[in-house]
Amino acid sequence: MRVIRFFEDWVVIASFMVIVIVTFVNVLSRYIFKASLAFSEEITINLLVVLTMMGAVVGIRLGAHLGFTYLVENAKAGTRRALLFTGTGLIVVFLAVLLIWGGEMTIAQGLRGRATPSLGIPQWLFTLSIPLAGLLGIIRSIQALRTALGEDTSAEAVVDRLAGEATPTVDSSEFSSDVKGGRK
Repeated sequence: MRVIRFFEDWVVIASFMVIVIVTFVNVLSRYIFKASLAFSEEITINLLVVLTMMGAVVGIRLGAHLGFTYLVENAKAGTRRALLFTGTGLIVVFLAVLLIWGGEMTIAQGLRGRATPSLGIPQWLFTLSIPLAGLLGIIRSIQALRTALGEDTSAEAVVDRLAGEATPTVDSSEFSSDVKGGRK
């Protein structure tokens, strides 16, 4: 799962970096050379789809999506379990629709040879993020359900969990013991 986590994180990071750089260069080009880069809108829009889809998967993994947790956390054990299964089931159905229809759309674009208008990049490369996010989202939703079923939902436990998630973790191997006061 570490490989999947690494992939999810870096797709989000890389797509965001490219969007920022291309948009910044386009703004400079407009103000300095009085000419806009024709491809910039195409790249930013397509990468924004990739960023949105993979960002949603990262949000599922981190439990960052908004939810009606008050009902679930204060329900009795049987009701809580039913609410968790129902919510996860609905999410999985939605993500399965993304997986199936996104997969069909990606395959159709590949077979037709559809490319982006300005740069001629195969469109299916960007559209692939939709079924991929559906698949990874299903995996992450099931993981979140398994975690939630074994979770203590008392107020104190929720506060401790949220505080722990907000605290940055630093690996001790990042610091050298032989160098005073600094990183390696």
